[in-house]
Amino acid sequence: MAKGSGKNLPFVTIAVLGNTMAGKTSLIKTLQNPDRKRILTNRSPEAAKNEITKVFNIEEVEVDGIALRLIDMGGQEVYHITYQLTLRQNCIPVIVVNMQQYEQTSAESTRDEAVRKLAFDYMSHLYLANPVLGAPKLIFTHKDKFENVRFQKLKKCFLEVSNKLCKKIVEEEKALEGDFAQIQHFSKSPEGVFPRVNIYEVGIDDEYDIFDLIKKSLLESSHHFIKPLPLVWEEVNQRVMSMQSAYSTIDETLDALQAELGQIEQNQLKTILTYMHDCGKVLWYENIGSLEQYIFHKIKEVTKLLCVFYHHEQDIWQKRIEKFQPYYSEDEICIEKQDFEEFVNYFCETGLMVQSLLLYLIKTETSFSSPTDMRIAVCLLKTFRLLYGPLYEEFKEPCFIIPPFANKYFNSFDSSQKNMYLKVETHFNGLALPQYVYHQMTVGLLELFPDDFAVLHVKRNGANVYQDGIYTQLMHDYKHRKILLYVSSDAANISKMWEKIIATANNILKNVLETWPASRPVTTSFCAHCLLLGHTCPKKVLRPQWCLRSLKHQPKNVQLCSGFSTTLCNDEEIPSALIYPCGPLSRDEAHSIKEHVNQLKQNSFNDNGKPQQVLKTLMEDDNMSECSDVEEEGYADFTKDDLEPFISMVDGMKLRPTNNERVRQLFDDHRQVYAMSDPVRGRVMIINIERFFRDDGSELTKATRHGSYIDYYNISKLFKDMGFIVANEDDPLFDLSKQEILSEVRKETTHRDHKDLGMFILVIMSHGTSGNIFYDRHCKPVNLSEVKDLLSASKFSTMAGKPKLIIFHACSGSRADFGNAVQSQSPDTVSPPTPTPLPSSSATAGSESSAGQHVSPNIHFDRFTHLDADDFYIVKPSTETYKAGRNENYGTWFIRILVATFYRHSCHRDVSELFRIIQDRVRRVSIAYCKKTGDEAAGGNVPNCQECTFTHLRKLFFFPKFHGRQLPQ
Repeated sequence: MAKGSGKNLPFVTIAVLGNTMAGKTSLIKTLQNPDRKRILTNRSPEAAKNEITKVFNIEEVEVDGIALRLIDMGGQEVYHITYQLTLRQNCIPVIVVNMQQYEQTSAESTRDEAVRKLAFDYMSHLYLANPVLGAPKLIFTHKDKFENVRFQKLKKCFLEVSNKLCKKIVEEEKALEGDFAQIQHFSKSPEGVFPRVNIYEVGIDDEYDIFDLIKKSLLESSHHFIKPLPLVWEEVNQRVMSMQSAYSTIDETLDALQAELGQIEQNQLKTILTYMHDCGKVLWYENIGSLEQYIFHKIKEVTKLLCVFYHHEQDIWQKRIEKFQPYYSEDEICIEKQDFEEFVNYFCETGLMVQSLLLYLIKTETSFSSPTDMRIAVCLLKTFRLLYGPLYEEFKEPCFIIPPFANKYFNSFDSSQKNMYLKVETHFNGLALPQYVYHQMTVGLLELFPDDFAVLHVKRNGANVYQDGIYTQLMHDYKHRKILLYVSSDAANISKMWEKIIATANNILKNVLETWPASRPVTTSFCAHCLLLGHTCPKKVLRPQWCLRSLKHQPKNVQLCSGFSTTLCNDEEIPSALIYPCGPLSRDEAHSIKEHVNQLKQNSFNDNGKPQQVLKTLMEDDNMSECSDVEEEGYADFTKDDLEPFISMVDGMKLRPTNNERVRQLFDDHRQVYAMSDPVRGRVMIINIERFFRDDGSELTKATRHGSYIDYYNISKLFKDMGFIVANEDDPLFDLSKQEILSEVRKETTHRDHKDLGMFILVIMSHGTSGNIFYDRHCKPVNLSEVKDLLSASKFSTMAGKPKLIIFHACSGSRADFGNAVQSQSPDTVSPPTPTPLPSSSATAGSESSAGQHVSPNIHFDRFTHLDADDFYIVKPSTETYKAGRNENYGTWFIRILVATFYRHSCHRDVSELFRIIQDRVRRVSIAYCKKTGDEAAGGNVPNCQECTFTHLRKLFFFPKFHGRQLPQ
């Protein structure tokens, strides 16, 4: 056989990833073009040829005589699972970002979310699997769609957010150092995620030089992997690539090569195949036992196979039905068109594909046409957990489960009064796991139950299995990056339940960590005693001793408790086995635990199935104090120094949960109270105008609202603790112009989440004057009515009939309310209050709409159910013409007392009662503080008396930390 060295070739592929329509295929075609002209792919619906990348393509780009292999990954989510089939340890990441998509996604959600979606979620496919990869290339496309200034601003913002997200991941890694594989590039790069030399901008036709720079950069990154290719390797490569079939076995390939090239050893062939896989010439899975003997040298045929199983649109099925010809199954049963349509409908409804349908698709739409070929194709799909089976359902022949295409979802875990259950939650921190990994977890769960007697149910977000009297359910939540695992059975089987949940949880974690070593799962187990009682805040064990934390830290010598041992839960003595794993129990031990659980159930539920007070009460009485903790201890007699802790930030305050049974019963009574969504209550938008500027751009330093950030911090922390999402949290809405204020509010009303949420809160903080006027950053007046109009039922339709709370913190005039402390003036010396605009403000207060103009809208009386003015709660810190005080160190009385009151009393008071308490407390506390300090300004805290306007139709309770009834059925 010929020896010596041939040409130099890189032992590496270049992975080109990005969202669909990012411009990946156009980029590769342009890099390939010898004419040095930019090439754009045709994606229009009327195009003769649709050039959208399906699954993936492998392309070559020649640079200085070196052939670089680029994998063009399909950007659609349905193709992401195929990344695992093609990418190996060695690859050079290239992230392509469509700047138009970034701008649009930022507007629809947040800048952080846009960067995650368009870059970090794609990087997770690579860096979670191989944390030692080098720095990625970043290519911004569609530059021609923007003016340069706008493009550079978007680019700067993208990079700033990228570095911020990277910093968060690194900080998290440091906190968990030793347990997880760290992403080396994230922690070692001084320039952040994307070094400046790796960032490129494309999109201008006459700027081809930038593509030359990209090719040069790719070649430089490949140099580390370039090696001289032995002549025999090149000859083997040519022979293998010339084979006609879609695949061949190791033995078949070895025989053919030995016949043509002479003596060649199997180990030598495997080394050459490793090289061929690494540079994207073949697919060979040397470490996967079921596939190790097969070489897939026609990669496009594998692509076609995957494409068949990830395109199930209605029009595609309709074409398949129209072209259908009767055929015989493996059992020689004739499949007629009626049978075929029944199989198709069954799959579309359940995600279960009958074996006859599966094999028909493989035979008619791929080159895996013989019975042996079809078995290999099914083996390939099963090995990567793309499907599970065979199993028998209502059809006579086997079915295969394809989880991503199941139509139904689990809403919650269903427990029955006969059973108790264990619960484990795993949250995946760091870079987000790809969505398809969660579907692979579903298949992994099913693989633990090969017994034909197991009863399986699969839905899109998990599966449940019933076997040997034990019910196991997995639910995954990709959006919140977590999985929930439940095991339920009779209490006497608790040792088997622990054995099942530990084995299942660790098996899932092992599968994830083997493929994604840089993922960071954090597991929590819950107290079964608390779950039985329906506690909203059950006792938890974080990272329990028995759970798999990483492949380096296997659980060892897990201590098992006995059936008679006890422990404390909320000061109650309970069997330890309800919190900690137990070993096999004797009959007496099992009977003891069962009796305890049965007694618990009797005490926990009355004849109507409603919870009663059990053992030690956790409920608050409805007549609990309406004073703050400080006030209860004799606040009025405190000195100024004693008050310092109260008037600072609220970090130490804890939100009281809704434990009052009478309040809990209102949660589902939507005739009396507004419906409250769960677990997210709603969204909060906070606009804070802190700094003000003249027309010439110079800052009005005397007008700066020092201390307003404390109010922002306190109120945002409060509502986050109460289960709300703070809009624009990563990019706070500070110092906006009037146009920006109205635009941001208008954009918020279009947010898609509002249709599923229970309420909306808007907080506006600025300088102001009478007539509900506040000022923007340019000292221009904005009327609150203009903002409120955007929140009306006709314009904020997803919140029609739902409560909207506006907290409007701005002065209503220039007068300080010192009441009877002020020496009386004769009536003729009292000046009438006048609005006081900020310096340089030449605009008049009020709405910009022209007086006397009225346009009648198109009214549809058939759908007239809500007034625009309905369902509002509007609160201000002071009455008309009076000031609202603010302290530069502590913020304002109004916000501080609002926050403290909500933390303490929102658990059992509705909003109108809360603001009555706040009104009284603001008045008493601010007066007392001024009297103690003897200072008219009181450090910025002039006495306030709040003003409220409510148009509510029902009561509004926040129900903090209460998630509704989850009663056993």
